[in-house]
Amino acid sequence: MSDTIRGSVTKVIDDATFDMKVTQLGNNNQYEYKNSERIRITDIYVADLLSLEGPRDKQNLEKAILGKEVKCFVQLRDTFDRVVAQVTILC
Repeated sequence: MSDTIRGSVTKVIDDATFDMKVTQLGNNNQYEYKNSERIRITDIYVADLLSLEGPRDKQNLEKAILGKEVKCFVQLRDTFDRVVAQVTILC
């Protein structure tokens, strides 16, 4: 997939997953996207939420992206219906 979606982060679920309100789609997207999508970040090392570091990593992700505009470079949609993507913070 080479699709892109853009929008604001509305909720952080865990240390590598968040919800976003989709406000812009790439011009050449091959797939459909909902107004709200759950995103799983690729290429990130985080602790499992059940470990001692898990809650800390979730808080760090919240500080970094909650309420911010992000662009997601979609790689696939997983079996949990999450968009798996590389994520760039825009502002």
